[in-house]
Amino acid sequence: MASSCLNLFVFSFLSVLLITKSQISDSVNGVVFPVTRDLSTGQYLAEIRLGDSPEPAKLVVDLSGTLLWFDCSSGRISSSRSLISGSSSGCLKAKVGNDRASSRGDQNTDCDLLVRNGAVGITARGELATDVLSFGSVASQGTVEVLFACAPPLLLRGLASGAQGVMGLGKAQISLPSQLAAETNERRRLTVYLSPSNGVVSTRSVDEVFGTAASKSLVYTPMSTSSSGNYVINVKSIRVNGNKLSVNGTLSAELSTLVPYTMLESSLYAVFAEAYVKAATNAKSVDPVAPFDLCFTSTSSDEVELPAVDLALQSEMVRWRIQGKNLLVDVGGGVQCLGIVDGGSNRVSPITVGGLQLEGFVLDFDLGNSMMGFGERTRSSSDSFPPEAL
Repeated sequence: MASSCLNLFVFSFLSVLLITKSQISDSVNGVVFPVTRDLSTGQYLAEIRLGDSPEPAKLVVDLSGTLLWFDCSSGRISSSRSLISGSSSGCLKAKVGNDRASSRGDQNTDCDLLVRNGAVGITARGELATDVLSFGSVASQGTVEVLFACAPPLLLRGLASGAQGVMGLGKAQISLPSQLAAETNERRRLTVYLSPSNGVVSTRSVDEVFGTAASKSLVYTPMSTSSSGNYVINVKSIRVNGNKLSVNGTLSAELSTLVPYTMLESSLYAVFAEAYVKAATNAKSVDPVAPFDLCFTSTSSDEVELPAVDLALQSEMVRWRIQGKNLLVDVGGGVQCLGIVDGGSNRVSPITVGGLQLEGFVLDFDLGNSMMGFGERTRSSSDSFPPEAL
């Protein structure tokens, strides 16, 4: 019975591998942002064409971000860019999504915001602006005006090399999904597929990006947002190698593209680590390698195969399985470490699911219905998913 249940939730997207660059562009009318992973930080960089600059800008993807923001002084001069008045409807929208938006009391002054860099937790004052977002192919290009914040260069601290700002994908009124949904009068959707080199962020549905078969294979779970703007799902239980951890009550799990590895609250991590070491009978524990606490080396010439971790969501029948490349980090010297770490005791949510664990999964954020769908996309050495740059 357990085997058949697990089979229900093994998701194969072999048909996705047949999608070509032109098919993607046509199916979503070009509203696809290519995403790659920065090796040094583990952050994800999306490319976006804003204004009349000939080159796309690289922005760090932030699932909880309230808005787009750029370092407007970094040589990206755009003749179509303009600042927004403090009395404008755009500023009012920013205030709804960002309670730190303000103006100086004069209707002719600019709309000020305190812009946040969630990667390192710093803020700085910026100015709300508007410019033209270009999307689609050269033969069929579309444009739409979007709001964003011009922020000072100091706010780039801690971001991946080459990043010029942040792409906020939260539920605020001036986040990218909200703005594009307002332009099309469609329900707010966000499709995310993270990968080291061939990832995708799109404000269209999974059906439009990956096809009907892929979208029908997703399993959905209720989703909410935390006070910090993160998307949150509930976890009823955690299993290691099929065995349920002794943890009381439902746990909340935030999803983050700004942290590279899943973090557990300290007391939860202690229970998890003890269970994991006990279950990893085919591997030998070795000294930890920061930031990891649990590291292993194989007792044979074969690669280490460590136990899987299952997150049971709204019921024990709906499980998110984390294993293989989503679980292990190769630190060299024949040592692999568990990419789940102790996140400390002062956490808003006991679980933060990081980028490594999100990679390889097609995620459908149905913001209108407060649901999230997920399904694993089959990996292959010949797999390529080169979405057209905007």
